[in-house]
Amino acid sequence: MEKFLGVLFCGGRGARLGEITNYISKSFVPVYDVPVFRFGLELLENSKKIEEIIILTNEDNDSKLRQLGHRTIVQSDSRVNDMFSGWDFVKKYLRTKSHGVLVPSDNICEVKIDNLIKIFEKKNSEFLFSVKDIGNRDKLSQMGCFDIETGKYHYKNPDPPSKYGVIAPFIIENSPVNISGRNMFESADKEVVFHKGYWFDIGDHDSLMEAGIWRQKIIKGI
Repeated sequence: MEKFLGVLFCGGRGARLGEITNYISKSFVPVYDVPVFRFGLELLENSKKIEEIIILTNEDNDSKLRQLGHRTIVQSDSRVNDMFSGWDFVKKYLRTKSHGVLVPSDNICEVKIDNLIKIFEKKNSEFLFSVKDIGNRDKLSQMGCFDIETGKYHYKNPDPPSKYGVIAPFIIENSPVNISGRNMFESADKEVVFHKGYWFDIGDHDSLMEAGIWRQKIIKGI
């Protein structure tokens, strides 16, 4: 039986949120009444297929996140610049043979991780990611997009050639052919899943406000 390691990424600095992150770490920015990292952590904790959860963090957040009961690893900023280099860092640190389930701490996503893992296992893929039809082209130009027809990945293209934004969680084999972040979307033996539920990227003020309104409606039962 294959083993899976869940990794929650809490080491980012949150430059796109501007002055907010001068006072609070991006992972702890509240979405109405909940620190944003809690949503990603809940996805991992709800999985029955993940053997262990690791929180990849920085020195500022480590003591707080360690209190959650999961193992934390303080990242090396010189070696970690995206989720894929972060996964490589975690693998080497733990010397694990498990596959990875990579979840950002600044996303809110309606997904069942175990369903993604089942597809990953069934297709015997190296890499699985989801795409979502993003209606806002300005938003799409600030993230990664995937062209379904050509199989090409574009990052922060000012004129997005596709309407599909790439979103996490990512399911990734322990030793894929190519661990390089952006090339992974094109070179790996991949599986692409279409995401139709809600998704918020708490990386800018508009998305933070949108997610806060969504959360408020849930609390008030609207």
